[in-house]
Order: sequence, then C-alpha cells, then structure tokens
Amino acid sequence: MKQLYYIFKVSLDKAFKETIRYRFNFISQIATFYILFMAMFYGLKSFGAYMRVPSIYLNDTLEGFVAGYFVWTIIVLAYSDIAYSIIRDAMRGTLEQLSMPPIGLHNILLIRGICNLLINLILSSIVLVLAMLSTGYYLKFNILMLIISIFGGILSLFGIGLILGGLALIFKKIQTLLNIIQFFVLALVIPGSNSNILTNLLPFRPSINIIYKTMISGYTLKDLSLQDIGFMLVNTILYLILGIVVFKRCEIIAKKRGLLGQY
Repeated sequence: MKQLYYIFKVSLDKAFKETIRYRFNFISQIATFYILFMAMFYGLKSFGAYMRVPSIYLNDTLEGFVAGYFVWTIIVLAYSDIAYSIIRDAMRGTLEQLSMPPIGLHNILLIRGICNLLINLILSSIVLVLAMLSTGYYLKFNILMLIISIFGGILSLFGIGLILGGLALIFKKIQTLLNIIQFFVLALVIPGSNSNILTNLLPFRPSINIIYKTMISGYTLKDLSLQDIGFMLVNTILYLILGIVVFKRCEIIAKKRGLLGQY
C-alpha cells in the first residue's frame, strides 16, 4: 500500500509539473478541442437550419451535442493516455526500468493514468466552459454527481487503454490505430433514449448514460436506479479485468522477444 501511495504521489506531482512546464502544449490542446467543437457545432446548426428542423428539436440536439463533446474529450484523453505513455517511455528508454518493480507495470500505468486524468478533467472542463459561453447553451448539473459518474466508469476506459498499451509494447508505433479509434468513439457518445443490455456492454457506455442524465436532465444520486449503478460497476470491472489480462499477456510476449529495452 505504501508503494501505491508513493507512486501516486510522485505521478501526480510529475503530471502537474509537466503541465506547468509545457503549458504551451496544454493551451494548444485546449485551443484545438475548442476550435474543433465550434466548427462541428456551427456545422450541425447550419445543417439543421438548412433541413428546416424545428427550433425546439434543434435546440435539444445542440444541447446534447455540447454535453456529448465534453464526454468525447474525456474518453479520447483517457483511453489513449496509457498507450501514449508506453510509447513515450519506450522512446526515452525508461520502459524496461518501469517493468522491474514487483508492483507490476500495469499498476504503475493505471496510477499514472488516474493522475493524468485529473489534468485532463481540468482541460475538458475549460473546453466545456468556453463552449457554453460561446454557444449560450448553459448546462446546469450537480458537479459531485458528474464526478461520481465519471470516476465510476473511467476504469473501463483504462482497461481499453491497457489493451492498446499491450499492443504498443509489441508493435511500438500504434498512433494510427489510436487516431482511427477517435472517430469510432463519436458513435459511442451518441445519446440513446433507451438503455439495454447490448448498449451497456460497450465500454464506458453506462457511465455515459448517467453523465447525460446528470448534465441534461439534472439527475442527482437519489434519482439513479440500482440498475444504472449496477450496469456501470459491472461494465467497469469487466473491461478493467479484460485490459489487465490482455496487457499481461502482451507484456510476457514483449519480454520473451526482448522488446522492452528497445524502441
């Protein structure tokens, strides 16, 4: 437990110091996400006006788009963080050292992912505030409820990140795959009117449903059903276990081939 606390403390300190040290990159990320949002928002708005969609339906769609874009930024930053972390460590030559402690490489990556998530939540929140100020669509929601719904399911994304990280251990350069997945994530964040077993099997999808209920409908913790919470927890545990199993298998293959010490 002391090892986990020490790694968390060091990783959190490293994450904040790197953000401050490379603040231009942090600001550039905010600007990129914001510009992309504005282009997509006004494109959707113009398309709706061209198709003569009634304003009441268009407003609901645009409000959902603001919330959906916030969720999309969280997903993209969360699932890709572990894979990019492995790629960076492989290039720096520090990956082999990270795999030596008895705590396990996957635990180190998960802890670092959680620390980086705190930075990414700040980034996503800034983009959300800028989006609301620019569009006039102000979402009223319970912040505590939003945090619970995000952290309640974020480990499922880390599970996907571990799978991609395992591929990065073996194949080293998987940036193209990471970029392609970003577009598939867009389908994942589309609001759904009904929740069923099949949709809840998708990674992070139960948490997305709760986030939408929180941001658009103003749900609080007491408004959630046991089914909502159960789907979220089962989804998180399922993908986390799957990610750990796949990552450990890839790590064994990488060690046998002597790939950890080279890029």
